Amino acid sequence: MLAELTKVAIWALSPVGVWVWLTALALCRAFGRGHLRTAMLWLAGLQLLAFATPPVSEALFGGLEQQGRALQAARPLDGPVKAIVVLGGGIEGPYRGTPPMGDMNEAADRVFEAARLYKQGVSARVVASGGSFSEDPTVPTEALAMRTVLEQLGVPAHNVLTEEQSRTTFENALRTRDALGPGQHRIALVTSAYHMPRSVMWFEHVGFDVYPVVCDVRVEPTPRRFWQWLPSPRALAHSTLAIQEHLGVLQRKVARWYSR
Repeated sequence: MLAELTKVAIWALSPVGVWVWLTALALCRAFGRGHLRTAMLWLAGLQLLAFATPPVSEALFGGLEQQGRALQAARPLDGPVKAIVVLGGGIEGPYRGTPPMGDMNEAADRVFEAARLYKQGVSARVVASGGSFSEDPTVPTEALAMRTVLEQLGVPAHNVLTEEQSRTTFENALRTRDALGPGQHRIALVTSAYHMPRSVMWFEHVGFDVYPVVCDVRVEPTPRRFWQWLPSPRALAHSTLAIQEHLGVLQRKVARWYSR
């Protein structure tokens, strides 16, 4: 239930979520027909338009990626670790009638990077961490989908430990700790560059000695043609992901302040 509530709260604070509830409030009779109602409609549309603009999106998203790469540079992987931990988010479990390897998205680089580290001898154990939000109990979890791909990439099944219960990054950290057992373990943490700051925060919080390994870098400074300044669905999606990450970090800071 907590995971579902967290997802709903994040959606409500996303650009689309803010547009929905501001528009709903503006159309509510309680606000009458005056300037306040008009201002709320303008605000709803303008904030959505701003977050869909590539320069705004890349400033938010690219900033997180730079943080992730800085974390990796500050703690380079310098030897064997207890496990290579790869986080879900790149592959969805296959539905009926789809290929058994599942549906890969931009973040599927995570699984390929984990396989590369395994072949380099960084660790003999790969932990695939990721549950499922599907209401269909027959749909495999992200962890099982990742294991299928890892096997195709040459990682033996008996070297892959699947953690199938987590549905948030904090749960990824907690369940992985439970799976690996007691002790402060050195791990190579594999996830997308934009997701790395929050992931390191939570995994260190539960006691891991983390060596970040970033992948799935999406924002690189390149010359831009005029049409690439126009709002786009991709830019809006990246802004939404960036806001989600910042809210996750804020959640940790608030929890830390509240526990004092």
